Amino acid sequence: MKPFHHHKLPDHSTLLSGPKPRDKYSFISDKLQIWYNNTSDAWDDPSPHFHTQNDEIFIVLKGSINVEVDGQRFEVGPREFCCFPKGVVHSVVEVHLPVESLMIRAPAISDKVYPTRVPPAS
Repeated sequence: MKPFHHHKLPDHSTLLSGPKPRDKYSFISDKLQIWYNNTSDAWDDPSPHFHTQNDEIFIVLKGSINVEVDGQRFEVGPREFCCFPKGVVHSVVEVHLPVESLMIRAPAISDKVYPTRVPPAS
């Protein structure tokens, strides 16, 4: 059995769960990937992409992020979340700082695809 893992959330962005731990806050999991974003620095992932095997969820605690799905923009604000099932093309186009959020993917694999042609959502 794996040991119980407990920490206060850090004052910086880090990987909390995934196959390759980054620091003392991370625990190893090939089933679940969790990124904790706590920053005043801008970030985005404006290139549309999809995941072949995992579902992705953004949970916004502070600030907000703008995501784009099928050419439509959505603002995800504090205490809101959005889900991208596998195969749904999406992008993070803007981040309103400071931001604190969680990005959760399951399973914890690298399966991001940047299509040259956008497939229909399944």
